[in-house]
Amino acid sequence: MGSIQKQGIKNTVITYLGVVIGFISLLFIQPNLLRPEELGLTRILLAAASLIATIIPLGVSSVTTKFFPYFRNEEKNHHGYFGFMLLFPLLGAFFCGILIYTFKNAIINQYIEQSFLFTRFFDLLFPFAIIIGFNMALNAYCASLFKTTLITFFEGIAVRILFILLLITYYFQWIDLSQFMYLFVMIYLLQAISTVIYIYIVDKPSLKIDTTHLKLIGVSKLLKFGLLLTIASFSSLSLKHLDTILIGKYMGLEYVGVFAVSAYIALVIEIPLISLERITHFKVSQAWANKDIESIKNIYYQSVKYLMLGGGLLMIGIIINIQDLLSLLPEIYHKGTTVAMIACVGGFLNIATGVNTSILLTSDKYMYVTYLLFFLFVLAFVLNIFLIPRYGIEGAALATALSSFIYNMLKYFIIWKNFKMQPYNASSFKIFFVIVFVFVICYFLPSMTNAIVSMLFKSTVITVMYLGLTYFLNIVPEFHKYILFFKKK
Repeated sequence: MGSIQKQGIKNTVITYLGVVIGFISLLFIQPNLLRPEELGLTRILLAAASLIATIIPLGVSSVTTKFFPYFRNEEKNHHGYFGFMLLFPLLGAFFCGILIYTFKNAIINQYIEQSFLFTRFFDLLFPFAIIIGFNMALNAYCASLFKTTLITFFEGIAVRILFILLLITYYFQWIDLSQFMYLFVMIYLLQAISTVIYIYIVDKPSLKIDTTHLKLIGVSKLLKFGLLLTIASFSSLSLKHLDTILIGKYMGLEYVGVFAVSAYIALVIEIPLISLERITHFKVSQAWANKDIESIKNIYYQSVKYLMLGGGLLMIGIIINIQDLLSLLPEIYHKGTTVAMIACVGGFLNIATGVNTSILLTSDKYMYVTYLLFFLFVLAFVLNIFLIPRYGIEGAALATALSSFIYNMLKYFIIWKNFKMQPYNASSFKIFFVIVFVFVICYFLPSMTNAIVSMLFKSTVITVMYLGLTYFLNIVPEFHKYILFFKKK
């Protein structure tokens, strides 16, 4: 097994372990150790900093991924690419800093009434964004060196565990709120410092830029590519963080906390898509290079089939059990029931369109993704400012779900029109029937006094019915041989 394959396996294990830790932290530890407005403060600060951080590197993460092979030369310290790369976030931080502090008072005025705590710690926002922005650039450099396992550990596990330890420290009042928030940001700074140390251990890069080699590659080409991908990254991440930021403006940090917990539950549905895209992205890219259209069609069809099937089961399970699950948290989080349901439907609609992003990004129509993402940002912003004042956190969830649905439908029609690929067939309608039928029947299952026992009971019934119907309707006949194998055993 090659070193890259071994890293891939390790990264997958670390990523999923990190997801489990994050799930436990946000759903059970944070709501019980922090007040809702304190939880909301950490989420809105992280969301705003992350959004700004997509601009600060000026797309150098994407530039590194695409162009680092042209600089790779260990004997010549990769022609000083590391030093060249660091110029991007430094320049981006300079311009972002001017904008943020020019409009500081205007931004604070938008939040001071509903989210005073956020304005109190506003000065942490820009340093936090710089740290996250540099982390993005450093992580991309490590990935280009094919040294990703330790970086994945830093980001997926170490940061989350340190934050849990910080929560415990604050809960027992060993530190005050100001110290807690500064240490929260310091965790990410520690990640950046650890990454730099790791890079110097495994690579020993040079800060001296080989300007001759840089001119040979073409500076303008790198800058144009980076700025284009900055727009795409900012627009993409806005769908993830825009609702949180605007809830803080219109409703306050308490509701940011409730929304963050409820919406996070639905992210479980999209994990299979994230995992599948990691596998299929390079296969689709290779198929385009070989002009193997049939392989791409097959991947597209299979991704829709399996993601609809798995996502449908997860969606039903979460929606049917959501009241029991939230009953384990403080009472204020019970307000997030509808948010979780809407977010689950939105997550399902997202994965039900398969690996359409990979197909577009690796094709000669990749520019469509940038245009669509910019449109998505505008759409999500308009929907949020229209729906949140009218429907509260449910409006935010609806805005995100609608934006995602429209975005995926546009990708579907672009692929259909340009490549004549359409992934839905009789199996898709069978899966849809199974989802509706099982949901309608299980919706009337009784709840028990003990929430955990109730969830186990409902989940068992849902799973047995869902898999049973899937088998009898012959939706995945390719797996029936395994069932016969176990019957014989």
